[in-house]
Amino acid sequence: MMNSINEISFDNFVEKLENESIKILDVREAWEKPQFEGDFVTRVPIRIIHESLDQISRTDELIVICQHGVRSKAVVEFLQAEHNYENLINLQGGVSNYIK
Repeated sequence: MMNSINEISFDNFVEKLENESIKILDVREAWEKPQFEGDFVTRVPIRIIHESLDQISRTDELIVICQHGVRSKAVVEFLQAEHNYENLINLQGGVSNYIK
């Protein structure tokens, strides 16, 4: 049985981003746009998640992002199921909406 995952809508994500009350785990590759810059962003491409667990906070609420929401959802499901993370929120639909 799959555990349910927490998700956030794109509009709520943008609101949190503007209020700077956010921590992001970006699982995209470095070349993907848009890039979010700052101390609130941790970049760990999905292909190296397995060996990068020490870079992923277990205490801060993290919004996990990718381009369309597929990779981020897979990462949240993996980290919850295999490594007992309880602080992750998937960004529904990804950040492709951010590019206007």
